[in-house]
Amino acid sequence: MLHGARLLKYELRHHLFARQLPPQTLSAAIDYTETMMDLAIEVMSQEYVLDLTKEIEDDEAYRLITLSQDVALERETQRGALLEWGQKAVLGIFGAATGPIQSLENAPFGLWLNHKGSLLFPANAGLRQIQSNVRHIDRTLLPGITAETPPSLDKVKDLQAALDEIRFLLDELFRKHEALENGRDPLTRVLSRRFLPSILGREVTSAFHRNTPFSLLLLDIDHFKTINDRFGHTSGDTVLRHIAELVVTCSRGNDFVFRYGGEEFLIALVETSGHDAELTAERLRARIEESPILGLGDAPVRVTASIGVATFDGHPDYTHLIEDADRALYRAKSLGRNRWATA
Repeated sequence: MLHGARLLKYELRHHLFARQLPPQTLSAAIDYTETMMDLAIEVMSQEYVLDLTKEIEDDEAYRLITLSQDVALERETQRGALLEWGQKAVLGIFGAATGPIQSLENAPFGLWLNHKGSLLFPANAGLRQIQSNVRHIDRTLLPGITAETPPSLDKVKDLQAALDEIRFLLDELFRKHEALENGRDPLTRVLSRRFLPSILGREVTSAFHRNTPFSLLLLDIDHFKTINDRFGHTSGDTVLRHIAELVVTCSRGNDFVFRYGGEEFLIALVETSGHDAELTAERLRARIEESPILGLGDAPVRVTASIGVATFDGHPDYTHLIEDADRALYRAKSLGRNRWATA
């Protein structure tokens, strides 16, 4: 902002000098334009500070909530993901698995660590040590092991020791940071819209600097008002909870699911290309269509959803991506609903 203001001041002065005004008039004009510029900068800076303060407050509040149904479940899920990667790595090392060994950073545990772990445990020495161990495994231990035939048992033991240390540090993180289950949508138990700015802003920045893909799905329940009018608002709440459960089930552990408003849900798919986001949208759409809801009437009620798909295009403002997803959702609904579309 300051750089732009400096350039603008330069151009204004250049323009005023070019008009060959009398010295007194020129001096007054320069003084007036620069005073107005400084005032504008002051106002924008104040607004920026207010926005930044709010963002910091939301980041801190989000840090205090759990990113799954409870902390114990999240801990066991990530321990299981780490154990599964270790087993696959050992099988790959000794030739019992086909294909190359996936790096730990790109495995489900690594994705969780970089996207959700760093939000749960910001500026934490234990988290930094885990990340360091992951890099050591991917860049030193694995290449050293796979370069030898047969693999060195000592190096395999070093790999196991590094994984054991990660497990220990992970347990310590969860023990020290018991999160409070607030900040969720009280009806559906997914994340509330309050945390969209801090999370999406962070993910857009990460995608930009790491040159990784990032996609959004914006889902709207088709004819939800008709359901409310026919069966009542209590049944409408049942539908919202049902859809939320399906959305969470169809999402990965490292994705973010929000109640966006009314009958809309927003799913942030980290490190997901446009093509993979489209596959996820279709899988989710089909799952909803094939999962009738019981207890609303005499017969099971089938519900469908329309989904807008948008993929990060380099724009630094996360609202730009949401607007793309919203346009895609409008297109899906205008084409007849019960489908997904891109912007």
